Amino acid sequence: MQYKGYTLDLFQKEAIEAINRDISVIVTAPTGAGKTVIAEYAVEKCLQTNNRVIYTAPIKALSNQKYRDFQSVYGDRIGIVTGDVVLNPYAQIILMTTEIFRNTIFDDIDRLQDVSYVIFDEIHYINDIERGTVWEESIIFAPQHIKFVSLSATIPNIRSFAEWMQSVRDIEIAVVEELERPVPLDHNLYYQGFGIGNLEHLKDLRKIAKKNSRKKEGNNSKDKEQNSNIIPKGILPTELLPYLYEKKRLPCLYFCFSRKRCEGNAQYYSSLGEPNFLDEEKRELILDKFDTLCRQFDIVEEKKIEEFRKLIQCGIAYHHAGMLPTLKEVVERLFTSGLIQLLFTTETFAVGINMPACTVVFDSLEKFDGVNFRYLKAQEYHQMAGRAGRRGIDKIGYVYSQIEPVYATFPEVNKAVSKNIEPINSQFNLSYSSILNLYEKFGEGIYDVYTMSLSNHQNFKRIDDIKKQIDQQDKKQTQLPPPTCIHDHIDASRQIEGYYRQKRNTDDSLERLYVELATLKSRLPKGKSGKKERKKKFSPINYKMKKLQNELANNLCYECHQRKQCLNRYQAIRKQEQYVINLKKKKTSIESYHQDQIEARLNVLKSLGYIESETLLPRGNTASHIYGYELQLTQLLYSGFFERMTEDEINCLMITIVSEPRKDGYFKKLKEKKMLSIIGAATDEIVNIRELEEKLKVTELVPYLETRLCTAMLAWSRGCSFDKLPEYADIDDGDFVRSFRLVIDQLRQIRRSMSGHTTLTEKLNRCIGKINRDIVDAERQLRIGQEQDIETPIESTDFTETTDNTIL
Repeated sequence: MQYKGYTLDLFQKEAIEAINRDISVIVTAPTGAGKTVIAEYAVEKCLQTNNRVIYTAPIKALSNQKYRDFQSVYGDRIGIVTGDVVLNPYAQIILMTTEIFRNTIFDDIDRLQDVSYVIFDEIHYINDIERGTVWEESIIFAPQHIKFVSLSATIPNIRSFAEWMQSVRDIEIAVVEELERPVPLDHNLYYQGFGIGNLEHLKDLRKIAKKNSRKKEGNNSKDKEQNSNIIPKGILPTELLPYLYEKKRLPCLYFCFSRKRCEGNAQYYSSLGEPNFLDEEKRELILDKFDTLCRQFDIVEEKKIEEFRKLIQCGIAYHHAGMLPTLKEVVERLFTSGLIQLLFTTETFAVGINMPACTVVFDSLEKFDGVNFRYLKAQEYHQMAGRAGRRGIDKIGYVYSQIEPVYATFPEVNKAVSKNIEPINSQFNLSYSSILNLYEKFGEGIYDVYTMSLSNHQNFKRIDDIKKQIDQQDKKQTQLPPPTCIHDHIDASRQIEGYYRQKRNTDDSLERLYVELATLKSRLPKGKSGKKERKKKFSPINYKMKKLQNELANNLCYECHQRKQCLNRYQAIRKQEQYVINLKKKKTSIESYHQDQIEARLNVLKSLGYIESETLLPRGNTASHIYGYELQLTQLLYSGFFERMTEDEINCLMITIVSEPRKDGYFKKLKEKKMLSIIGAATDEIVNIRELEEKLKVTELVPYLETRLCTAMLAWSRGCSFDKLPEYADIDDGDFVRSFRLVIDQLRQIRRSMSGHTTLTEKLNRCIGKINRDIVDAERQLRIGQEQDIETPIESTDFTETTDNTIL
């Protein structure tokens, strides 16, 4: 089958045939296999039939990239709606984040009546612990006339996932699965201090590395000489990056799991001067493009630009979430041009952004996940590794994982790089706003909503497995030999249980009496003069002790030769019974957890006056239109906070709501008494909510306020320049921008929820205006990017050379 003059792969053909049949399709294929052409075909089909299509992406950066790609082709028929940007929202093709799509379902479902297809890019995000529920809710509650094109990296349990989707959707769903990559990958390990090898070398190198680390304490040059002679067979002794340069395996995406590592590595390798990644012609070209883009995005004067320019001229750059969004976009455009040869980046670069390389390097296979350091999951590893290998350019893509053999363990490394990718699991977790929207529609029938979830679908199997385990363990218990008593008409189990209960009680009592006796001995006079008094005091205690011992000796089990056997048999049965009880508790928990949490949150909403008699009260109606922090914001709104505060004070309070706690870094403390009083009163409101949630057994409580960015937000809201913000908080530029944009998003949601309150909405408009300026203005960034695309387009590669612009 041909599309745009090119021959499609079999899986692409199968997916497009499903779209031609007007049904939904789930496509799962390795990163870089060419899934995007299927989405593009669905878009063009909708245009031809004069229907609307929505393209959802998991992150705003991917939405923005798709918007730029499509805008150059479809012009004013394309629009974008994210939390940051709204451009041409009623266009025929709309780019949006999945959260915006879910919100539209609940807020204004009529807007979706003329939508034929919704494209879910990276639908495996349904597995994301924090955000996965959004995909699940979108699939369940979208109008039934909508068809889905769901694109995903490899999902091992795709058939089960498709069964669930089909159970909640009326229109047929086709499943297309591709397991092979068009460009195969060559996976290697780079052992620090040794060279390039494979997994089989790890055990030997671990022993050698540990031995060498002990020898190094003596700093013996002879030991070092010995080390060079004991490299196992099959290891290629080399430095990694010079090797990649020599073998022409650049450009390289070098994944680091911290921002500092990204920047530090880039600075280090640029300072070496070797290898020289760019010739003079390419150096002049990349600097010219860099300078042009910086002028276009108006970041020439930003503090890190000159430093970054030194990296760029070496063909080296870094990319992470702490950078200015505009500088990140400059880097992305330069990488697309093929001039950046070595890009140090965090894992966010692996999500959807179509910028492959010849080689992928992992700085480590361990990452900090916000709680602990852990090895990568196989799905994470393959998502990033899949960026290696450019279709039409590379015959093979290369992947190198850097290992410290002295610390690495074979099972952990093997699991991380394994082809056995973890199955996706439901993260269904209805927020207060989702519950309010569903309660308005279903009333007390909201409990039945859970039965439609992927969680419930997957739990059928879990519960069935547990039932089988219970049956097996019950059968095993019946086969255990019971205790047998040598005495007639005695229940051996009850007898041995009673004996050991009596023995425990006796031992405890005797211990207390021994302590009492010792205490008396220390207090009473010694010698002959106190003998009579001691006897008088000791006698009752000795009597009690003797009585306890006699009572135990009178038990039938006390001197029985079968006592030990009876005890072992009794304990084996009780252990088995407890195991079955725990299995039954687990089964009950799985069956009832989500319904219990829905009930708990409904009780919170009833207690706070949000719902009554299957109806949303004013507070409930307001909260149902706010997604994220809805309970805190609604309580503050109805307590009059927003009416009493100035615009700057509102912005300051809002940053305390959306900010996440940080344990490190400098921040300037807030000293303004009025603002401190406002935050104190707001904290009291939050504490009241949390106490109610705890009382009603909600498992995830609303977060406390975080005040670290208060002074920075006040300064920005009052007009300070961006380069002054580090005086107020020691965080990265990108974190300032992202935090401020989060506040803007929430203020817009509040404005929408309070649309009938003219005075307040006008104040909220002024709040937004005070924040949404200069580099924080995401819409401005996107428009500048459009202008740059029109005026000075970055050269792109033809389809036959790389598939990134058309089929990824």
